[in-house]
Amino acid sequence: MTPAPAAQAPAEPALDLFVEQLTHIDCGVLDTELGLIGRTWLVDVVLTGRRDEHGMLFDFGPAKREIKAEIDALIDHRLLVPLRAPGLSRHGHKLALTTADGARIDYEGPATGTATLDAERITTDLLQDWLTERLRALLPANIDCLELTLHEETIPDAHYHYCHGLRTHDGNCQRMAHGHRCRLGVAIDDHERPDIARDWAARWQGVFIGQRADLAHTDDAGRHHFAYTAPQGDFALAIDAARCIVLDGPPTVENIADHIAGELARAHPGQRVAVRAYEGVGKGAIARRGG
Repeated sequence: MTPAPAAQAPAEPALDLFVEQLTHIDCGVLDTELGLIGRTWLVDVVLTGRRDEHGMLFDFGPAKREIKAEIDALIDHRLLVPLRAPGLSRHGHKLALTTADGARIDYEGPATGTATLDAERITTDLLQDWLTERLRALLPANIDCLELTLHEETIPDAHYHYCHGLRTHDGNCQRMAHGHRCRLGVAIDDHERPDIARDWAARWQGVFIGQRADLAHTDDAGRHHFAYTAPQGDFALAIDAARCIVLDGPPTVENIADHIAGELARAHPGQRVAVRAYEGVGKGAIARRGG
């Protein structure tokens, strides 16, 4: 008599491990329609797999550190470049983009300052897929699937996109043309003025904020040429002067907030002005004038 086959233990059902807002990405993007634009994405992660001998899919601590570190290394504080964008040419580390409205943007910098993607345009879905493919190698064998979700912070009122670079910064903020999507708040005599904040945000939408000391010259086509040497290398950017804000000091969020507060104080003499300027998500500076 043939013995009955041994019963097999049922396969363990797959489980999901999720981390909401694991990190956020601040970067610049070259775009044929928009030109140079600052972007900020929040990153959510879901890991699918089976528990290891410790009863875990992946320890939260290492998971957060390793995935965040890889995302930061790949794209955070870089200029994202779609290599097949209409109007884009590339010669080594020199990039030139002619936008749909005929404006020209020139950028030059070390490899650490850019991330290149084989695409015509950088979209949220494209970036999710691109990152997911590169992050899979970090996962332990018991993880079957990684799902990344990139999404923008919900900002119900005034916000704007800008790019900048901080020449003397010893971290990645030195990279010219990285950027942010930011909230902006304004109060006059302790009363919130979303109308004023919206007006400023509209005027500063898609600007490059530079330092006067880094402005080499303005050419006959009306483009500002910025250049500086930072610890990571030499950076240069030429962009329509109408899309630039030039500050006397470094374009830090502190100086941005103070610049707006100073302009508003002149427009509202004798009144207390407070400006709450963000840099990306959940951080920024408050500048006050008057009173």
